[in-house]
Amino acid sequence: MSNDQLAEVPCVAWAQRQEVASTPSSPQKELTPSFIRSISAPGGDENDLSSVGREAACNGMKVQVPRADDETFTAFFRSISSEHQVQQECVEIKDEDLDHVISKSSQLLASRQYCKSNNKLEKKNCIKDTGEAVALSAGLWKHFERHRRSKTKGKPILVYKRNVKIHRRHAGTRNPIKALASRTDIQDEYMEIQTVSKNCNFAVEALAGLASKEDFTAVALKKASPSSAIMLPYKDVMLLHVKGRRHVQTRLVEPSVASVNRGDSYVLVTPGQVYHWVGKYSNVIERSRGAEVALHIQQKKDLGCSGASSVITLGEEKTAGFNSSHSANFWRLLGGDESSKAVEAGHPDEDELYESCLIDTNMVFEVVNDELVPVEEYWGTIPKIKMLDPSKILVFDYGSELYVWSGKTAPLGQRRVAKRLAQELWEDGYDYSDCDVCPLSVTELLGANRTGSTVSKQSSTRPPWALLAKVTQHMETILFREKFLDWPDFTRVIRIKGCDDEDKQTDAGMDLKPCDAKLMLEPNLTEPDMELEGNHLGRGTKYFDEKTHRHYEITTQSVTMWHILEFEYTQLPQISLGQFHSGDSYVVRWRYVVTVTGRELNGQPSRHSAVGRDRCAYFCWQGSDASLNEQGAAALLTVELDEELGPQVRVVQGAEHPVFLHLFQGSMVIHSGKREGSDPYQRKGWRLYICQGTDKVEAALVQVQCSGRSLRSRSSLVLVNSSRGTVFVWHGAKTCAHTKKIAMSSAEQLKKRPIEMEFPSEVDIVISELNEGSESKDFFKALGGNNRHLYVSLRHERRSYTHTPRMFHLGSLSGTFIATEVLCPHRKTEIPVPYPFLQADLYSASQPALFLLDNHHELWLWQGWWPAHNEESDGDNKNLRGSRAVLWQAERRAAMQTALDYWGLKHGNSRPRAYLVWAGLEPLAFTNLFPIWSDRDDIAELNISDGKKPGELLSVEAELARLTRSTYPAAQLLQRPLPDGVDPTRLEFYLDPNHFQWLILESEES
Repeated sequence: MSNDQLAEVPCVAWAQRQEVASTPSSPQKELTPSFIRSISAPGGDENDLSSVGREAACNGMKVQVPRADDETFTAFFRSISSEHQVQQECVEIKDEDLDHVISKSSQLLASRQYCKSNNKLEKKNCIKDTGEAVALSAGLWKHFERHRRSKTKGKPILVYKRNVKIHRRHAGTRNPIKALASRTDIQDEYMEIQTVSKNCNFAVEALAGLASKEDFTAVALKKASPSSAIMLPYKDVMLLHVKGRRHVQTRLVEPSVASVNRGDSYVLVTPGQVYHWVGKYSNVIERSRGAEVALHIQQKKDLGCSGASSVITLGEEKTAGFNSSHSANFWRLLGGDESSKAVEAGHPDEDELYESCLIDTNMVFEVVNDELVPVEEYWGTIPKIKMLDPSKILVFDYGSELYVWSGKTAPLGQRRVAKRLAQELWEDGYDYSDCDVCPLSVTELLGANRTGSTVSKQSSTRPPWALLAKVTQHMETILFREKFLDWPDFTRVIRIKGCDDEDKQTDAGMDLKPCDAKLMLEPNLTEPDMELEGNHLGRGTKYFDEKTHRHYEITTQSVTMWHILEFEYTQLPQISLGQFHSGDSYVVRWRYVVTVTGRELNGQPSRHSAVGRDRCAYFCWQGSDASLNEQGAAALLTVELDEELGPQVRVVQGAEHPVFLHLFQGSMVIHSGKREGSDPYQRKGWRLYICQGTDKVEAALVQVQCSGRSLRSRSSLVLVNSSRGTVFVWHGAKTCAHTKKIAMSSAEQLKKRPIEMEFPSEVDIVISELNEGSESKDFFKALGGNNRHLYVSLRHERRSYTHTPRMFHLGSLSGTFIATEVLCPHRKTEIPVPYPFLQADLYSASQPALFLLDNHHELWLWQGWWPAHNEESDGDNKNLRGSRAVLWQAERRAAMQTALDYWGLKHGNSRPRAYLVWAGLEPLAFTNLFPIWSDRDDIAELNISDGKKPGELLSVEAELARLTRSTYPAAQLLQRPLPDGVDPTRLEFYLDPNHFQWLILESEES
């Protein structure tokens, strides 16, 4: 090795050592680039890299880490090539080489002194950090060494040591991007291993599964077979028909224009849109339910509709925001065009008749072994939520929809069997020959201009638009849930985690004590009495005054009747005496004489009597459908007609006093509509009247709607066809004997041929008696068909029905919660009155009102409604919350407790059969306790907006337990609206002690 070469070796080695020392490096530079970031095995240590850990690290997924400086550096600088970098070489050094280095050390020090005077090499020679020395080329080092040896040859080393001054200057500023790019210890990738806590309670196998990573991109999934795809619970285009009043039915119908009529509500579902079409004559319950179904589908992405951003509401009436393109698209999806129109609406009874007939077609099977066994309890009825057992598999056949419902714990093998059996049932077609309607073709029977003579009720195949679906517990669609009577609606429930449901009986804002049930049970034996001019008239024939021991005999001299038309009056002929119309007002003048008979000293009636003077009274009778102007005009004309200045009595339809009824001797008839107008209740020449009264001379026939819904099993009705002279007297199964006699007597009065009945003179009047269960075909044809589902028939009831219902008006207007009994105006204590009350008794009261109705076999607590606020009212009263709302809840609690006490005293320890009903949403069992009932959609809409359900039966006992709850979690008290029964002015009394600390912490944090 030459001297130059030996001189170069220490310099290069020294430069390399300085490079390694000055370049920053990672502490784990010597480890493998794929390093472990976490330990997945339970109990593992971060420093314990066993073979298992290394193997797990190697099997992990490599994750590339992008360099943050790659983009900027490559854009402005050239990358450092390997040929410009200093190659690390392994140089073999011997002992003689070390001696040569020591001898030349003085020359190295001298070279520093030389570099000070050299301008070209000043920067490079004054560098302390050898990192810059690496950049010097090999040729420069050779030139530097030759020049240094020529200058210092032969001079002592110590002299140069004294002359050398070490400058400890700071290094110059370096380019950070270049320095970062030149680093080789920065990792570009790492091994990702899922971390699981060492203190978890999972098994080792579970931890291994959690830590594992699978690349599913390489997995080829199998496509669904056609047999499984057909079991999806939705179709591409689905038309849902919403119809009914008590139990609204939502059914899948054929998506065509012919399926839509103006009397119902419809929901059209596609993968990207939801339409809600509202018929012009649909009732408020159908509209409300249709809107809820459509909104649920849009929000929950149900029935395969995932692209709908909102619900498109359509109707026949163009409202604000109407878009003709939406309407055209709706009809286009149903196979029509822009000019398509819905079918005309049908009869008002169609809603209730539809739902009752359709419910009869419901079929439910249970999968037992390899068979479908019918569930008799729910066959032909409305399903209930309690039938859904998690361990069972049920098959629901609704005609156009067939569902295979599987419980969450049902065996897998049984599910396959159920699927196969359902497929076989589906392929067998349908046969509804024994039913009134076929659910697959029922739309052909609805609306006007429909005839069911050519509609087929059976077929070997089901139409392609029908649905065969498989649903799993807790994953049911809205179309499936709508079939159930009591499916819980969690959208109106405030759910709090860890909420204690224990009921506590404490003060809840206002303390109202319930009424004394003993006093309520005492019978009211007072007879109706009318007092005119200081004389008691009783029922209009006689009266005995127990105080004075006088006996009054009332004799009628004459009765005159005027018809009031606006501000004119017309006297009616004697043949029309007693013929009223519900849309008009009448004035009746009664001339009578009162004879008073005293008693002898021995207590026997006296033979002497005192005949009084001629007396006169005027009755102003106002029909239930008469306008306020007509009623006011009738009152003014009554004053004008009263020439004798006698007493004037106002009589409201349905509340006629026995004295007034007695004037017509059993010939009183109240027709519907106006005298000079058309009859709204007439059906193809037939008119139906219900018989009221407790005596033949006090009887009255009141016209009702000519439909099966007007029938009552505890009363008698008269069906009249004037053109034929046919009169049917129909007796209910539980009609009392005296009621039957009164009805027959009233029918005989029609043979007098009053003008209003329009009997032709050449036609003979024939009266026929019919009993419930043995009616003729002509009778049901006149009513529109054999529709016993429209009323509550008692012909199969074994219990006795010889009682008179009682009703109490409950309230705290005087400050004390009291019960006031509502009395029938024509009652008789010794004779049962089957229908003593009217619907007006409930709806004419100040609202919200509470009425307790005792029907002997069950109790009904009727609850009114909050009157709609007007725009001029105060904004704080918009939701009618405040002290009145608190009082209302307190009254409800007191009324419920009164009902339970009343039942307990009357029926002993038997389970209370007491139910709650809301105004406008009454079930059929409640409405049939009144002789006449008309639906109030305006009131129903108010209660539906408050979350009430139509036809809902709530137990008084269960509702009372909910209202008497005293404590609630803080989160529930902070939400609005507050739970029922909570006083908003005393929220601190309802706070659960367990949540008090939580509320304090939340307040401090906020």
